[in-house]
Amino acid sequence: MTKPTIAMIPLNKLSRSPLNVRKTSTSEEEDNELYASVKANGIKQNLLVHKSGNGYHVHAGGRRLAILERLATEAHLSADVEIPCIVESKKQAEETSLIENFVRAGMFPADEFEAFDALEKKGWAREEIANRFGVTLNFVDRRMKLARVSPVIIEAFRANKMTLECVQAFSITEDHDRQNEVWEELEKRPYGFYPRDIRSALTERTYHGNSKLGRFVGVDAYQSAGGAILRDLFSDNDSVHLCDSALLEKLALEKLQATVDELAKEWKWAAAELDTAWDAFRAFGRVYPEPVEPDPALVAEFEQLEARLEALSNEYDEETWTEELQTEEDAAAERLEELRKFFANNHVYTAEQKAIAGVVVTLDHSGQVRLEAGLVRPEDLPKKAPNADGDENPGNDGPVIRLPVSSSTNRSSDPDPVAQVRKEQGISASLAGDLRASRHQILKAHLAADFATAFDVMLYSMCSRVLGENNYRVTPIHVSITHAETYRSRDALKDTVAARMLQATREGLNVEWRSLPSPQDFQAMCALPDSDKQALFAWCVGHGVIQQLATDNGANPVIEVIGHRMAVDTAACWRPTAENYWSRTKKDHAIKVARDLIGDRWADDKCKDKKPVIASAMEQAFSEDPRAAAGLNPDAAAKTCVWLPDGMAFTGSFTEEAPDHSYDDLDHEDPEGDGDAETDAPLEDADQDIDVGDIPAFLKETAA
Repeated sequence: MTKPTIAMIPLNKLSRSPLNVRKTSTSEEEDNELYASVKANGIKQNLLVHKSGNGYHVHAGGRRLAILERLATEAHLSADVEIPCIVESKKQAEETSLIENFVRAGMFPADEFEAFDALEKKGWAREEIANRFGVTLNFVDRRMKLARVSPVIIEAFRANKMTLECVQAFSITEDHDRQNEVWEELEKRPYGFYPRDIRSALTERTYHGNSKLGRFVGVDAYQSAGGAILRDLFSDNDSVHLCDSALLEKLALEKLQATVDELAKEWKWAAAELDTAWDAFRAFGRVYPEPVEPDPALVAEFEQLEARLEALSNEYDEETWTEELQTEEDAAAERLEELRKFFANNHVYTAEQKAIAGVVVTLDHSGQVRLEAGLVRPEDLPKKAPNADGDENPGNDGPVIRLPVSSSTNRSSDPDPVAQVRKEQGISASLAGDLRASRHQILKAHLAADFATAFDVMLYSMCSRVLGENNYRVTPIHVSITHAETYRSRDALKDTVAARMLQATREGLNVEWRSLPSPQDFQAMCALPDSDKQALFAWCVGHGVIQQLATDNGANPVIEVIGHRMAVDTAACWRPTAENYWSRTKKDHAIKVARDLIGDRWADDKCKDKKPVIASAMEQAFSEDPRAAAGLNPDAAAKTCVWLPDGMAFTGSFTEEAPDHSYDDLDHEDPEGDGDAETDAPLEDADQDIDVGDIPAFLKETAA
């Protein structure tokens, strides 16, 4: 065998050999790293070549050759610069190329980030390291972060006791004692651990930056006050954890106190609370904002607009209709809707009410300020007997107070005429069942992905069972979750937004522990991080929620509160189509809905069509984008794209105490018995706290 020799060969005499076994190109990032290294340090390893005519073919070192040629093209090297090469025979070249590319090992990650750390300790700047090796500053930061992990963790990594992802999880904190403490616990597990277990253990004593307190105070304000943070550079969103929980809570209370101080000037009392239990206000009485007599000028304007719109509808037809009239009609309709909303929401707390009631200032689930107004403390309740309706009137002119729930008497209400309304609309029992099942699926999909609500629902159910009058036999726990019957509506539930939401949630569950034998499976489940347990808990609770329409006789108002608390947007998950709704209702019902929401002209144009044609037109007009599908104007489209059949939306108030224990009465009763339900309207501020938005952000892409 010919012995290889070392020779200095001009760059312009070298070319890539067809014998080179590496055919797949490397990434641009990898090439840039090599480019930076060769440019700064030159060739550290000889090229392997074999003779070919007047030149030489490179059969090992093709990437280095390409980088050298690139440097020559950019005038960093001369074209005839001599390159150190090892010259082999053609026969040797075939074997050498395979050996160099196949029998090779990459640099061990621990060696890599320790080498970067060593350069930093020698005085190299981060930018200098990044430029020298052709990597980004973020890459350098991540390597430096790993270099500061406890030596105990690095040694375990070198011993193949954990993955690189686990080392990255440990890097969320630089507290070596805490890292070692967590590692000692995890190392004892017979069934293994995952990076999420490490992060959960290291952050269990912190607040996440995206928690409601973190959002309310702000990470910058927290740090300005001297708070320490943990930042996970290896997460997709650089997750931040706030370490000093006492400081964060102190800052949040101080920020809330500013609002409390202002409210205390108007109300008898005001207080700040970071968290409030679901039943925290049951012991309080309630006063509700009262309607304000509207301005006579606005009332006159409202009546004039109604008369003008009626005249426009009656006096003109398609031949006499003009763009100017259309503009006038649109403006009048828009102003009329503004006035309707103003009149409906024109409620305020009176000075007499504020003299005996107070406000609790707290935070909602998104970190926004939420006001629980109109609360009457037990010691402030007038010492008079309640009237027949369970309300207490301190005097002829005094404010009406809804007594605490424990003091209120049970009242029954007349059953809702649901059957008659559905009969008039042509909604059969079968269609009502499909609507009920579709609404149930949407609620289930949200509840299955929302631990906080699911936990409260389960806790409520368990307390109702355990603390009720009919106790069951003594067992460790006996909570039965029965899947709702939706078999008859299975076709209506196929390939829906909620179905895709459920599938995405199911795929994210940690169920690996279920493959273990008992009782190891139970032990493994107990060791899961809280986030995994919460996801499993919410999934199970979601499958046990009862299905109903809000307009059902005997509808449980708690379910309506559940949906409203999660801001379930039924319209974003379900739209009425020809197949699932319009072809299954009466033609008159469709025309009436169209007339109410779109306008008389549109309804008149369609009313003479056959039912299938009307159903198809209604599907387009009530789709997600009615402007594109049916050419509706913005005002009409804004209404039709969110319209839902009676009982499909979740509108129950989360912050308002239920007026009584009757499941039949979903509306607020009139405390004075005069038939005007608006005198007992829910808290305006409370309704504004929980916005009805889109489906959860983390499921939007999946549901699209």
